[in-house]
Formats: sequence, C-alpha cells, structure tokens
Amino acid sequence: MVALMPPASWTEQDREHYLQQIMRSGWSRMRPYSLLFLLLGVGIAENGATRESLKAGLRNSENPQGDLEAACWEDPDDLHEDEQAQQPKLIEAAELYAAHYGRPPLQTHTDVLELLLAAGVLYEVPDADGTLRLFPKLPAPVPADVFPLDEEEAAIQKQMLIDSAYEGPSYRIIELFEPDGLRREEIVTSLDRLARLIDGDPQDAREAVRLLTEVGDFTTTLNVADVPAHKVFRIQCDWEQFDKKRINIHGMTEDGKLAVTLPSDLD
Repeated sequence: MVALMPPASWTEQDREHYLQQIMRSGWSRMRPYSLLFLLLGVGIAENGATRESLKAGLRNSENPQGDLEAACWEDPDDLHEDEQAQQPKLIEAAELYAAHYGRPPLQTHTDVLELLLAAGVLYEVPDADGTLRLFPKLPAPVPADVFPLDEEEAAIQKQMLIDSAYEGPSYRIIELFEPDGLRREEIVTSLDRLARLIDGDPQDAREAVRLLTEVGDFTTTLNVADVPAHKVFRIQCDWEQFDKKRINIHGMTEDGKLAVTLPSDLD
C-alpha cells in the first residue's frame, strides 16, 4: 500500500484550479450540501485542513458554531414546498452512496466527511507534529467516479463534464462584453473570429456560445447550432439576468477565504 502524502505542489494557483474543478463539476448538485462545503473547505486550506478549520464552512443560523456533529440535512420545515418533496429522494440516494462503502446513512456532517474519506475523495494524514490534516485527491474525482449515481443523474453530470470543457472559452467571450470595466450589451462577431479568440476552431466556438446562452442571460441573433463559421451575427447580454444567475469564483482573499460573487437571486 502506497503511503498518502500531502500534494507536492499546493500553491494558490493549484488551490484555485481545484476549487474551480469542484464548483464546475457534479459536486455542486450533490446532497447533503456539506458534500460540497467540506470539499471547498479542504481546497482553500494552504497546508491541509483540520476538522476544526472545516467548521467555518458549515456555520449557518441553525448551526452557528459549525458543529460537525450537527444534522447534515435541512429541517423540512425550513424548505420550500418543492424542496420538501425532493428531500426524501435525496436522502435515499445518499444512503446508497454510503452503503456502497459500508457506511451508515448520513445524519451528521461527520458522517459526510467520513464518507468522503472512505470514497478516497479526501484523505487525512498526520503532519510533523502529529496533527491530522485533510487533503484532496488530485486530480479531483467527479461524483460518478466514486458514487453509484442513478441513470438520470449520471446523464446530467456527464453533460456537465462536456460543458466544463467549454467554460473557459465561454468566459473569454464574456470578457468581450466588459472591456476596461465597461459593460457592453451587444457584440458583432462570427464563429471564425471567436475561434481565433479562444485559440480553437469554429466548432469549439460554437459549443462555447451554446454554453453561454444556456443560462438565459446571453442570446444570439442567429441560431448558433447551424450558423456558418464565416457568418456575422450578434451576441447580446442582459446584464440584469447575468447578475441574477451567475456565480463567479475569483480565487482567494488575502486571509485565505474563498472569494465568490453570488447570484443576486440566490435564496
């Protein structure tokens, strides 16, 4: 058995890349939410997280101390009607994930952490002083790598992986709308032009624009699915919708916290 060691390279750039991987993959869909929050807590730690340091990411009005032994599932009375209807299904799915590793049903945040350790998504090793520290497996596995997702969820997360390949190029297109901090409502372009911008080919540009328009804040004057590569068209941005719907990660602040701009309509 190979002994687990802290990452040989774990710079700020490495951490930001890991956080982007987690946020843009199927982990953002997994429940309970602490499956995601614990991964992010480990990801922002410079020299390995401790169980104590993970409490910061679990604090909320129901759990102000971030107690790892607190319930990992929301009180149904605090959920919207549609969320209440979905919760039993989510709990059942999580039970299957836990059973896959011989673990009991998830009830506390500690249960969630132990499942991530059992699945090999995280690992915990002592440092030189004997303090146990948590590190992420690199490259970060996606949920389908470690959990028995049902067919519908697996298909959704597979599409997310395909889309993630074009997220970087789509962000470069967004930058065209914000030159020098200004916000343009429209640009005139073609797939050939965009391909040069993203260092790809017209099909890459087509997929990047498709991804850009799926959120609902960007629209095109021509159907990007079949527009010829040389044909000029317009891409338009509704900035009000952009601010409502998009989440952006900006790396970490000087004090080591995750810097995120949240959508304004996030509940």
